[in-house]
Amino acid sequence: MVRGGLRRFDVQAQYALIFSLASVVFFIGTAAMLARNWNTEQQRFVYGGSGVWLPVFLGFAGVALLLGVIGFLLGWNSAGQRRNAKSSWSWAAFFVGGLISTLSLVCLIAFVVLRLSLAK
Repeated sequence: MVRGGLRRFDVQAQYALIFSLASVVFFIGTAAMLARNWNTEQQRFVYGGSGVWLPVFLGFAGVALLLGVIGFLLGWNSAGQRRNAKSSWSWAAFFVGGLISTLSLVCLIAFVVLRLSLAK
């Protein structure tokens, strides 16, 4: 049997937690980029249209969302299984992945609604 095969629930729990924690790192980058470009006077996210800020932001948010969803689904699949010795890891990955996925999606929607490009 393959050692890291995803058929075993304890291996799924381990991968779920890794994906969920990796999504936290990318979400922190997403939130930091949004916080840096928030203009309180205009109540908008202001960015230059010709730079690399937008692709980097969308990349961070997309990767955080993708990793969070993968961690959420793997945690959901393996949580509560009898043969899972790491059930607490599954539950942690389930909740962290769900939270980060939701927050990443909220950041993306907020950016789309409240953006102001300074492209010339």
